[in-house]
Amino acid sequence: MKRILTIAALGAALLLAACSKDSNFSREKDSKQGTLSFASFSLDEDQEVVTKASAASGSYVIKIYDADGKEAVSTTYQAVKNDGKITLPAGKYTLEARSTGDAIEPAAFEQPVYGTSADFTIVAGQTTSLGALTCTLLQCKVTVAYSDDFLKMVTGDCSASVSVTTGYPLVYEMSYNGSTASYDQSAGYFAVNNGANTTMEVVFKGSIEGKSQKMTKTFTGIAARQWRQIKFIKKVDSTGNATFDIVINSFVDDEDLNNLVSVGGEEIIGEDPSAPKGDGGIKLEFDYANGCDSQFTDLLNMVVPTLDERTMSLVVKVTVPNGVKKFSVNIESSNANFVNAVAAAEASTLDLIYPSAANMMIFDVVPFPHGTELLNQTELTLDLSAAQEAILNFAGTHTFTMVVTDLKGCKNSIPVKMVVR
Repeated sequence: MKRILTIAALGAALLLAACSKDSNFSREKDSKQGTLSFASFSLDEDQEVVTKASAASGSYVIKIYDADGKEAVSTTYQAVKNDGKITLPAGKYTLEARSTGDAIEPAAFEQPVYGTSADFTIVAGQTTSLGALTCTLLQCKVTVAYSDDFLKMVTGDCSASVSVTTGYPLVYEMSYNGSTASYDQSAGYFAVNNGANTTMEVVFKGSIEGKSQKMTKTFTGIAARQWRQIKFIKKVDSTGNATFDIVINSFVDDEDLNNLVSVGGEEIIGEDPSAPKGDGGIKLEFDYANGCDSQFTDLLNMVVPTLDERTMSLVVKVTVPNGVKKFSVNIESSNANFVNAVAAAEASTLDLIYPSAANMMIFDVVPFPHGTELLNQTELTLDLSAAQEAILNFAGTHTFTMVVTDLKGCKNSIPVKMVVR
């Protein structure tokens, strides 16, 4: 009996030791993990020109990679919003969101792919939150059009072949029925395969004024989030003979290809000869009626007083007779620390109407008005007085170029300079 009790006691002791060991292991494991919260996480996309972003589909693919590039999590936007959070070992990670889990095709009609990525760090025992992410077009969009004068030259079927990746062209067909020509107006989407050196080749083949014609032209600087609008136009050479050319024009008047939560700009290639001329009366001036210091008389030399001298009152008025459509600020500085601060806020080019979450940091330094309430306004007051204390930490000349486009398409770029001595 005594022996049985002894064995039982020994077994209990071993069991307790094992449980204690498992408990310690569990606590040690937990102490090395943290939580990624999706409570404030949102994902949006916008596929239209000049419109506000809407919520992205729940089918967006979410992947999380660790510091070594190994996939740690594969899920969907809907799933993470439902679950609310996930637990990850402490460390550095990258979250990628894409509108599809498939690889981007080298070229495809009407198959845009949107995506974004964000780096984050998990700290043991703490919760990391992700806010709104901006989803941009990951390809170059291409459409093809023809001028009326060019179409009058067409006498048979034609085609325009566009390729960015060798061996993967998209062919935009044109049909001729004996009197009129109709052509494919689909949008093609091309993978950007060579960084800043990516090029695009356009090849035209067809019947022009009874002759079989062919023309090839190459365009450089192809990048994601561009909308390259190819246009075929009639030309007349020096001897008076009709010929044609391939150009890239923007006929949306420098409007945005909005694929962002905070709507960002399409890169416009080419110049629309019918675009409005002049600045539309857009101007910026000191607003003395609203308390601007009388010491400020030159927009290119606004010396910021020290706090010992006086409390600064810097108020300027922006007049836009036709109403605001776009308002951005390009920021430059002679002070490297200020440049770095601007870069940290991703605000070297700052969209005041649709600022991103990262941009918000810059408004703590320079309190520009911002948000969609700026749209359609004909007069804006910019009270930058509160910038005094923060900007005094950065000696040098800080240039803020105000770029305003009105509802008629007129634009004016107005530089202002704040000097800290």
